[in-house]
Amino acid sequence: MSDDAVQLERRIRFALSVLGESNSHHEFEALCLGLARRRITSNLLPATGPVSGGGDQGRDAESHWTNIPRELPGTSLFATLATTQRVVMACTIQATGVPGKIRKDLASICGQGTPVDRVVYFTVTAVSASRRHDLIDEASQTHQVDLEIWDAAALALHLADYDLFYLAVQYLHLPSDLAPPRPDGAGHLPDWYLEARRRWQATDEPARTLGDLVDLRSPLRHATFHDEARADLPEWIGHARALLDAAPDEDTGLRARYEIVVATLRGLDDMRPTDQLARDFFDTVTTDDTLTDPGILEDAVILLQYGFGALLRGLTALSTDDLRGWQQLLSDKIDRLLDADPPANAMAHLLAMRARLALHTDMTVDLQAVPEDLPTVAEVTASVLEAVEAGEQVAALQTGPPLTDLDTGMHTLLRLGRHLDNAPLFPIEHIADLFDYLTPVLVDHPLYREVRDLLDQATDRVTGQAARGERAQSRGHALIQGGRIPQALQEIHEAKVNWLRGDTLEGGLIMLLLCARIYSELGLAVAAKQYALAAATAAKSAPNPELSRFIPRGIILAARYDRQAGNWLSATRLFCIGLMAQDAYCDEPYNHERYPYVWEAMADQALTLRAAGAVRPGFVPLLRAITGSVGIDTIIDEVLGPTAEAPTATEKEYVDEADAQGVGRPFSDAGPVRHYTWNALGVDWEITCPNDRVSVLAAERYTAALQVLLAELALQDPLFLPGRLTAEVRVDATLPHDQPVACEQVPDPDTNRWTLRLPPAAPVDLQPEPSRLIAAVVQVALSQSLLADEPFMDLVERAFAGGLEHKIFVGRPYDELASFLTPDDYQAMAELAEPAVGAGMPSGQVKTAALLARTGSGPGYEQEAALEAVRNRYAVMPPIVRHTLPRLAADPSFRRTVTQLREQGWRDWHLLTAIANLVGNHRAQQQGLGPALGDSEERRAQILAVMQAPENPDDPSVPAEAFTERALRSHLSAAAVSTARTLGLVVRRGALDPQTLLAVLGDRYGYWADDIEHPDPFAW
Repeated sequence: MSDDAVQLERRIRFALSVLGESNSHHEFEALCLGLARRRITSNLLPATGPVSGGGDQGRDAESHWTNIPRELPGTSLFATLATTQRVVMACTIQATGVPGKIRKDLASICGQGTPVDRVVYFTVTAVSASRRHDLIDEASQTHQVDLEIWDAAALALHLADYDLFYLAVQYLHLPSDLAPPRPDGAGHLPDWYLEARRRWQATDEPARTLGDLVDLRSPLRHATFHDEARADLPEWIGHARALLDAAPDEDTGLRARYEIVVATLRGLDDMRPTDQLARDFFDTVTTDDTLTDPGILEDAVILLQYGFGALLRGLTALSTDDLRGWQQLLSDKIDRLLDADPPANAMAHLLAMRARLALHTDMTVDLQAVPEDLPTVAEVTASVLEAVEAGEQVAALQTGPPLTDLDTGMHTLLRLGRHLDNAPLFPIEHIADLFDYLTPVLVDHPLYREVRDLLDQATDRVTGQAARGERAQSRGHALIQGGRIPQALQEIHEAKVNWLRGDTLEGGLIMLLLCARIYSELGLAVAAKQYALAAATAAKSAPNPELSRFIPRGIILAARYDRQAGNWLSATRLFCIGLMAQDAYCDEPYNHERYPYVWEAMADQALTLRAAGAVRPGFVPLLRAITGSVGIDTIIDEVLGPTAEAPTATEKEYVDEADAQGVGRPFSDAGPVRHYTWNALGVDWEITCPNDRVSVLAAERYTAALQVLLAELALQDPLFLPGRLTAEVRVDATLPHDQPVACEQVPDPDTNRWTLRLPPAAPVDLQPEPSRLIAAVVQVALSQSLLADEPFMDLVERAFAGGLEHKIFVGRPYDELASFLTPDDYQAMAELAEPAVGAGMPSGQVKTAALLARTGSGPGYEQEAALEAVRNRYAVMPPIVRHTLPRLAADPSFRRTVTQLREQGWRDWHLLTAIANLVGNHRAQQQGLGPALGDSEERRAQILAVMQAPENPDDPSVPAEAFTERALRSHLSAAAVSTARTLGLVVRRGALDPQTLLAVLGDRYGYWADDIEHPDPFAW
């Protein structure tokens, strides 16, 4: 112990003796009470609020409150709830005969008839160690209580601590400049808080007014939510309880109850000591119709939510019925107030509160099934308020709990959003933060987008576009954490477009890189590359030199995405360009901790070189020449060193790995033709182009735009027909820049194939670029959809409304963003003799999970209508084959075929359709009415009439052996096109795989499930 500490203890002991000589019972009692709050009760039970005197006289011993008379002769006593123990604290300033005094008081305390477990005794006089032990043993044997004695030495030791010295200043009148230094690690207390603590410790007047409560609330809340001030919390709660006792009006008392309950629960992690205060609060607020103060109603909503959270964690004795009852009463009261048409700002407050009551945890669920660590909506609002007041980001909801009434909550938020123009004084931040927090739970509601936009518009009016960007970012992160990646991308785009300006440019650059990362995770690598390069380009043009660190980061990340697309050679060159930028713009450019992306890309490069050595050794000289240009050969060799003796993979293994990861085939940029492949929404997409600079930039310009569109369509249901779509891109310098891309569908028996002619890039002519690209990608994407033109274009219009144009065109034309490689670089890659790894091997590419095709009912499907169509088939089909069916019934082979198909899931109407189609086609052929390309409408109608006419006995019969399983499958597949048309779908592709169409009809339109009760047409 330092000399200063010893001297301070001596001064405190002397001051204690002076206090005893002055016979100041009141000051010594107050000092002991303050010390007990900080050193005794807080160590026994965090959720304690010491009460002077006999405690709360309304509590009995079973509630663990000890009822002791206010005073014994010569002694002041006070009791407090400490643990489940019954604890009494007593103090005396008697200077002599202290052991006898303690014995006498023990007898009085333990003889009152109320059980006591522990007595803590304070005295200004020193008690020797031997005397203390004797008294402790005697108390245990005689009264069966634990005795703890705090004499002058113990008091001095604790009062000399930094966090208790204020008691010595206040009650022993020591100079404040003797205060011990704050120990290391104790945390920083702001000046305003220190001033408030000094002021409240120095006052002798009891607090009683609303103004006193307002003054007390700030330090009380600071101690509640900040660890460095937590030691002061029992004292602040004591001040609040004293104010509650003295409050002259109901409003002040209600607000004081709220503060005490919240501070006890959040600061000391137990609501039980304040359960009765909470009960009194709710009983008053919910039953007093004259109490309409918005602030108190707001407190009620928040306190209710805290109560639900405490119930889930076992921190309150209040019951589910209690809380749900108050919830309903509050909802009813707010509804009545809304019906009374209050003023505009009050209306907004009430709507916000009503929405929050509907959007918190549904307490009808099994509480035992709720994880203990689940963040509940019941605790959200107050947490949001705390975060906003502290200037901190609101935490994202990880798991969505069930809500009380989602639909009412969203309709109330919609009503609020439409009302906000009339309520300029309503604080939009809190409800907007709550909405952002709940995004993963609300995003699928039909009103989500409209409510979101209304809240964002209101936020813009208050805090501008920067705040809109922050909220979009918050929602985006919440959706990312919830696994809703395509939805998250939309929110990050919103943040990007609001932050790419002025003072918020750094945030905009971060959002560009986050967009790139999300596109990469969706398997859309070329779009990811575009966004990373856009970040580098925007940083390069920024006036703030501090943002130049984004230049190398964007380029190097673009290289990683280029590699993901299969362009391993281009990625090597782009990575080396990024390293040069890293050297130019970053200090400690190769620091692993500060720039992890450098070393992640370095590892990629080492794997590229290893793969080339294993399966494409002819590529190694080019790769070595590129890496040697920036002097990283030695580093790469060091990275490869530990794997030098490990067996290398085969070409098939590299192909399988690329397909399993959903990335492009290795070295897809080698040879005269480049290939870009990926899977999205159930379709395998492929873009090819000549391997020269102009063509590659044009192909990537188109590919990036197509991938951005697919990410937008993933939010909707484009109903793509599974299969493969390929497009060959060529640059046509004869095309004017204001003309749409020339698109031509190529007849192909195996795939949906296109040739695209694009004009060269025109950096000086920016405006036509987005519309030209969008027209081209929409035309190609439409060819893969089963939707009719109008509903598909409705999806595109929604994408436009969501900002499709600014998503495809990111600041500068793609050809300008990606113009890092020279024509010589492309020529060197094109001249490589060996093909890309896996060229000619069938694709086993995994469908990226985030962009799987939609499941569930397809657009326009209604089961009642589908069943009516089935009923119509059972009525129409039998007459067409009424003579054929009896002949087939006599054929054993046909009967076996019917049995087999039924076992495979065929319905009877499938069988009738296939048989009728076979018979009808045979009949039309016999009459010379075979269908042909270019048939007129009249001829098609004539053929259909012949095929669907009732069968006559003299019609040419079809031999039974013609009705094989293969033939029936073929004719059902042919009829599936007509079935699709009756559903309003369009089959555009000439090279249609009928089985694929049948699979879509079965998965999305109940084709293999829908049936009705009917007579068996095959009852042999």
